[in-house]
Amino acid sequence: MYDLKKAKNKCYRLLALRPRTEYELRQALINTDISEEVINAIIAQLKDQKLIDDEYFAANWVSWRLAAKPVGKDFLRSELKYKGVDRKIIEKSLSGYNDDRELEMAMLAARKKAHQHDCQTWRKLAGFLARRGFSSDVIRKVGSMLAGGSLDIS
Repeated sequence: MYDLKKAKNKCYRLLALRPRTEYELRQALINTDISEEVINAIIAQLKDQKLIDDEYFAANWVSWRLAAKPVGKDFLRSELKYKGVDRKIIEKSLSGYNDDRELEMAMLAARKKAHQHDCQTWRKLAGFLARRGFSSDVIRKVGSMLAGGSLDIS
């Protein structure tokens, strides 16, 4: 049987690496031999200590991901959902990521990709943007800007 001190230390080690959601920590503890009561007590204690805050996590995750590489709203939504963040919290954290910002991120990604491959076809570029989570409307706008020559790729 896993004791309480070992379980807490496991959580502290995980949190020292990077912030975690409640779901991520709960899953890490479930994978060990810890009872549900002990897991709930540890999670409650970590919340009281402000070491777990899903709203803070989601807002910072969005900021960090957008600074690291250009991705779309759908990609961010999917990542946060995978990490166990509640749907309402996800939507709140993405509220500042409007259509203009998404178009800007898509243009940045397209510009980067076009630089890497001079003979890149539009179909491949559209697929790349879709995998990055950009909406089809944004991809079409990027396509029309590329086709119209209003974007200087070089």
